[in-house]
Amino acid sequence: MLTAVLSLACALAYTLHDYLIMKVVRATPVLTALFWVQIIGLGILVPLWLLFEELPSGAEQWRAAGLAALTGPIEIVAIACLLKGLAVGKLSVVGPLAALGGGFGAAFAIAFGEPVEGLAVVGLPLAVAGAVLASVERGGENERRVTATAGAGWGLLCALIWGIEPVLISEASLLPAISVVTYGRIASLLVLAPFTALLGGFALQRVFRRRAGYCAVADVGGFLAWVAATAIGPVATASVLVAQTGTMSAVFGMTVLRERPSRVQVAGIAATIMAVTLLAVGG
Repeated sequence: MLTAVLSLACALAYTLHDYLIMKVVRATPVLTALFWVQIIGLGILVPLWLLFEELPSGAEQWRAAGLAALTGPIEIVAIACLLKGLAVGKLSVVGPLAALGGGFGAAFAIAFGEPVEGLAVVGLPLAVAGAVLASVERGGENERRVTATAGAGWGLLCALIWGIEPVLISEASLLPAISVVTYGRIASLLVLAPFTALLGGFALQRVFRRRAGYCAVADVGGFLAWVAATAIGPVATASVLVAQTGTMSAVFGMTVLRERPSRVQVAGIAATIMAVTLLAVGG
């Protein structure tokens, strides 16, 4: 029960983050926006870590710390892909596609020999079908050709990368959640800073700084909830319930942002949401 509550809280936090960051990345380089969210988040985490935690002790904890640090660069690449998608596409489309990370995680497990059982037999192919439908649209009102939906490719790439992360977080769960997130955030900034300096620059317009702060709070809160849910387990249940970010993104996009996906895309979004729900129940 606690795993489900934490996972859904994470999904809500990530949806709020995506909703808030859209306006920033449509006026600012993606790496610049990402750097500000990450650095503010680290400013929140470090005092908490210093207050409640301490350095790892023993070989097993240091190994866990190394795995926790590895999650940081993976998350940075995944979020950068997500933000690129949100910069050009609809939240109601890109969000559900990015939320397929749980499905990719299941696919990786199957590729390494885990049998397909229960509702996953239906959920996984449904996820594929939903992704395809949500990712295409007509080239124009009077055209028959089909083109890729703006941002859809970035959303799917984000999901592919995110599918790796729950396994690492599970292996790092020997450490408290706040330590896992702090080590990951430090490593992510070490990777992100030089690329931001070269490709985006660090200057963020004053009008977006408060919004970046809100995004950082949502990001840190969501990540802490995810790590805690993964530590409690089971990992499969936590990862696919976090994927309900897709459901929430679709709702936010079509109600708050007044986005209007095509009928084919709506069918794909619905199939994607149903797929992650089946995977969650089956997990």
